[in-house]
Amino acid sequence: MKKILKIAAAVSAALLMAGLVRFMYMRAVYPEPMSPEKRAELLAQPVLRAENYGFDPASPLENRIGPPPVFLLNWLRTLDQRPGYKGYTPTPAQRRMIGGWFALMPGPMRAVLRERLIGVYLVDGFLGNGLSNMVLGHDGSRYAWVVLNTSGFSSTLSETFTGREASAFRGGGVSVDCGGVNEPPGVFYTFFHEMTHAYDYVQGITPYVEREWEELLRGFPPEKKRRWDVWAAYETPLKEHDSPLRGRISFYGIGGGPLLDGSEAPAIYAWLEKSPFTSLYGAQNWAEDAVELMVYNAVTDKLGRPCVIKYGAGGKFTPGPAAAARAEALYNRLSR
Repeated sequence: MKKILKIAAAVSAALLMAGLVRFMYMRAVYPEPMSPEKRAELLAQPVLRAENYGFDPASPLENRIGPPPVFLLNWLRTLDQRPGYKGYTPTPAQRRMIGGWFALMPGPMRAVLRERLIGVYLVDGFLGNGLSNMVLGHDGSRYAWVVLNTSGFSSTLSETFTGREASAFRGGGVSVDCGGVNEPPGVFYTFFHEMTHAYDYVQGITPYVEREWEELLRGFPPEKKRRWDVWAAYETPLKEHDSPLRGRISFYGIGGGPLLDGSEAPAIYAWLEKSPFTSLYGAQNWAEDAVELMVYNAVTDKLGRPCVIKYGAGGKFTPGPAAAARAEALYNRLSR
């Protein structure tokens, strides 16, 4: 447990920096309202242009797993102020492992990614578990790439989930148990998380993944009131699915967190169990909700490894029936 808490503390500190850097970057380069000149400048960035990647949609998905191109790696170094980022070439076993996870996705989702996923890029020392981003073709067609932090190879799924969950609470006492024996590495979570974002970017599960991208593509900010499923707006669930505690959910030290005390874990997990959300992370906004529904399906149904959140003196949480039904429904929807 001490090892897990040390991992969580290190990740929290790193992600605090990453979150602040990326937030400041987004606010600096996406002024409101965005001027036509700034929009044109941003759209011309090499990292947003598909032609710069030498992408071959006929290549096997497994062959797209490897270090990022130099221009993208340099962009990430500058964005996160981390000149030490290094691209990583996976071992044959690691490449086969990640490539095999595509088979756990719905067939139509996998087909879209085969046509639109530029690369699965591995980076040593990356801030955060991973990242995904949209890339545009000459005709405005949408592509995406995914970055995975190689530290996910050396942590278990339980450790990765614990690092995330524990970072939301002051005082510790929260952990995640995914079975222990023969667990997949933590990068499994990051893979499904970022791959679902990538699919959402190019195909659309939710109305939009990020407001900034929506404005960049359309030329004007998205409507503030726009519904999706159980969401009244991007960060606002319908009233019957909300809780005062939800407004204090914060992970990895971002936004001055953790904002919840460990003593509040029983109350917020009691609410979560009755809610349509599979996790606290997914209760933040509709983009993370969609991702967490797919992660839940991959871990619970495809791996047969339900993870249990443990807190306080014997408290346990697993998603309730409403959340499980939504996860199944989204998987079925993406299977058509």
